[in-house]
Amino acid sequence: MLTLVESISLAGDRAKQNDDACGQSHGVAWVIDGATDLHETPLTQTASDASWLAHTLDTALHAYAYPGSGSEAALRSQLARVMQELIAPLFEELIEGQEIERWQRPIASLLMLGETPDGVDGIDLGDCRLAAVDASGASVLIGGPDDAADAETRLAAQQTDADKPLLRREGTIARLRDMRAALNQEGAHWTVCLDAACASHARGWRISLQRPAHLLLMTDGFSALIDRYHSYDAAGLVKAALGKGLQELGRELRAIETADAGGAKHPRFKPSDDATALLLRLS
Repeated sequence: MLTLVESISLAGDRAKQNDDACGQSHGVAWVIDGATDLHETPLTQTASDASWLAHTLDTALHAYAYPGSGSEAALRSQLARVMQELIAPLFEELIEGQEIERWQRPIASLLMLGETPDGVDGIDLGDCRLAAVDASGASVLIGGPDDAADAETRLAAQQTDADKPLLRREGTIARLRDMRAALNQEGAHWTVCLDAACASHARGWRISLQRPAHLLLMTDGFSALIDRYHSYDAAGLVKAALGKGLQELGRELRAIETADAGGAKHPRFKPSDDATALLLRLS
């Protein structure tokens, strides 16, 4: 049985919307991280297109999950159906035939898993992460490229125009737009996007876990405790989530970022990112 222990979703900037979402239904669980808009006015007439995609996808996954839908094949099928039958048509309706650039189309990272007799199956696109510890003490860290945080650090450190925040610098925005336009096509990296083919390009995996096990699903803003700030390893973070709770880990995360608000120690595009985590017990 896959049950909720605790969840948290912290806005990176309290003056703005949270572009993350998470959920659980019928033995399936997920975290979603909408990619920050690179244009000023949202196309979806909401707070941001990133938030619209994350929260619309979250709502749809609740509706499309069903008992016994935890296998990798079923997870891919759910994602493809949601994108094809609901999200892509709704987006086209909202933009009312407006011509837009590839980089303007909303994208997101997703990690989605389902209970199986031996543990969990999962799929992921982008840079969300899963840390798990089972009854034997064995641990695993999976999801996203292992060097995603390092890649952002390198890219952020290369930017110029130091008098402006990174995401307000023309050169930075232009480069990020070019990178986003190159995604989600044959031969490129894939994220969650309006093309249902993204489901077939998701990384798939199966993890055997001795019950009871604990699983921590995270957007990259939260997994930064492992990947960017190196405060914990996978097992240590899961154990800390159980011992201290996610609220305390959230305070630790923000304290690290506040102490390095300018990014001198840890170059990054935003002082703090939206940070979401979902702690589950598999029994």
